[in-house]
Amino acid sequence: MKTKFFKSVMPFLVMILAIGLSFAMDAKTSTTMGYYLDPALGVQSVPIGIECQPRTGFNCEFDGFQLYAEMELMNPLRKLNP
Repeated sequence: MKTKFFKSVMPFLVMILAIGLSFAMDAKTSTTMGYYLDPALGVQSVPIGIECQPRTGFNCEFDGFQLYAEMELMNPLRKLNP
């Protein structure tokens, strides 16, 4: 009797456990911040994607403002494709 019960109920319990764990796992999204100097508001931050990196290429801009890697505005962010 125990074997029959486990053989019939166990697949349902495994499916319920798998569904519950799939909702419990959260994919981490890594957002980095870019900084720009707004003439009216000062230094502002904006979340940027992975395409903006401190390397050579085209300027990485937000609303026409050059983005920088830190609040001191020393290292401009660039991207390979415009």
